[in-house]
This record gives sequence, structure tokens and C-alpha cells, in this order.
Amino acid sequence: MVGQHVYFHSPFSLSTASEGEGPSLILQFILKELIRAEGYLSKEAPPLLAPFDWSWKQGSHYKVSEHASLLSAAFPSLAAEAQKFLRHLDKPCHQLMELLEPFVLACQTNENLLLFLLKHRNFLNIESILNKICPEGPEKLKLMVADQYQKRGFYTPEWINSSATL
Repeated sequence: MVGQHVYFHSPFSLSTASEGEGPSLILQFILKELIRAEGYLSKEAPPLLAPFDWSWKQGSHYKVSEHASLLSAAFPSLAAEAQKFLRHLDKPCHQLMELLEPFVLACQTNENLLLFLLKHRNFLNIESILNKICPEGPEKLKLMVADQYQKRGFYTPEWINSSATL
């Protein structure tokens, strides 16, 4: 462990960020914090146990910064975009979402990320990214997600067969 960076908020390291589901999970961690932030990321520490208070309900600049520092390892071909995102963490969350678009598009076939985006499509212009991924609309995207889950042996969720929204 000597010479290695310790991450408080991310389950990943520089050596594991690009493995398996790593890239899409890192994006989901970042997106969740942006959604929680309601405008701008907070640099204020939670009242107790900073930086270990995982249940803090506000989007944390520190959590996003830590996850974002792994973007270049998770997406080597987007290293310049990852550095740009890190430099702009003081911008409004909707602008940060725009900076994450190339990363989301790079993972556009990942059913876990797509399901997350569908569930949160009313936040931070996520709907516009979903439209780029699937111009046919959310119903077609739901079917694509369900198909991927079925290929992995899961049953079709009820929301696929109904007009209910996520």
C-alpha cells in the first residue's frame, strides 16, 4: 500500500477502475452526487465523521472529485475530457452533466447504466443524452435494457410490460 492513493468514497482504485462494470459504476456514483446536489456541488463537510459520512444527503464536491479522478483510468481514450471535468467541478451541475456526456455515450450499451439513466431521466438534462442513445424514445430503451437483462438470465421487470414510468 505504500505509494498508493487511498480512496475514501470509491470502491475502485486506478488499477481496477477500467475492469468489468467499473467505468459505468463510476459514472453512476458521479451522477448520483450531481442529482443530490441540486445546483452546485457542496464543499461543506458533513457535521460528523467527514469524509466518512456516506449517508449525507447533499451532493459532495469531495465524492465527485474522488470518483472523477478515476475517469481517466476508466476511460483512457477520454483522458482529456476527464481532466476537463475535474477542472470544472465548481460549475453548475447541469454543465457538469454535459461534460459527462462522452463518458455516458462510451457506456451506452451497459444495461445497468441505462436503467439508472431511465430512472433519473427527469434530472440534469439526462433525457437529452438518452435521446442520443436511443432516438426512438424511452419505451424502446426500456426494451433494450430488458433484453440485456434477459440475456443474463433475469426475468422481464413489470415496468417493461406496462406504460408505467420508472
